[in-house]
Amino acid sequence: MTKYEAAIIEIGVMVDELLRQGILILFDKTAPPELQEISVVHTGASLEEDVEVGDLVVLGDFSYKVTAVGEIANRNLRNIGHACLKFDGRNLPELPGDIHLHGDELPFSLKKGDIIIIKDEKK
Repeated sequence: MTKYEAAIIEIGVMVDELLRQGILILFDKTAPPELQEISVVHTGASLEEDVEVGDLVVLGDFSYKVTAVGEIANRNLRNIGHACLKFDGRNLPELPGDIHLHGDELPFSLKKGDIIIIKDEKK
């Protein structure tokens, strides 16, 4: 079951630098310009169900398993299309807005038009 689906419309100039640190910041198109510089900006979408441990996050051609979800991550995603994705596989969230992921490689080749999907593979 798909919980969230949006298209990438812009990739900020500082995204690659943050990715080298294992961090990818998502914001919908309403984010102010200073936040868009550090973010993957997307069309926004309705979060159908909360993101949970075990869900799958698909970023273009890359897939990641959710390993931890911060206490305000779902609210941020629902309200402003914002999430701080951390590719470290942590089992406990580092910060309240974080979604921690586990996967094989970082998504350096993301591009405009790629789709962001969050889904529950059990449903």
